[in-house]
Amino acid sequence: MKTIKTTIAIALLFATAIGFANNTSSTLVNGNEVTTVSGTEKHQPYFRKSNGKLYLNYLNEGMQNVQIKVIDSNNRIVFATTLKGEFVVEKAFDFNKAVKDNYKVVVKSNKETYYEYITVK
Repeated sequence: MKTIKTTIAIALLFATAIGFANNTSSTLVNGNEVTTVSGTEKHQPYFRKSNGKLYLNYLNEGMQNVQIKVIDSNNRIVFATTLKGEFVVEKAFDFNKAVKDNYKVVVKSNKETYYEYITVK
């Protein structure tokens, strides 16, 4: 019985923490008036370029399918993948041996689409 209560308490605490993590709120003070504004924070992918490589990190809170494409300047898809049900999306692209061109990396999750550009000289 004690184990069941402990398990339920942990599950409730975890669910509450997730609820707080997904929502943000701000308090605005204007003279004598105090207003609390609530909202949901969107996480955008983080791109980092280093030594001819492009690193992608994305927190996929909704566990949606994430499509990743690399497209060259002629709109040809040179790489494409769909990741299903991954909470943390991590990908590294090595452009050191790529053909000289301008590339666009597209990350699409749910209704959001993000772009990052890289030029290989």
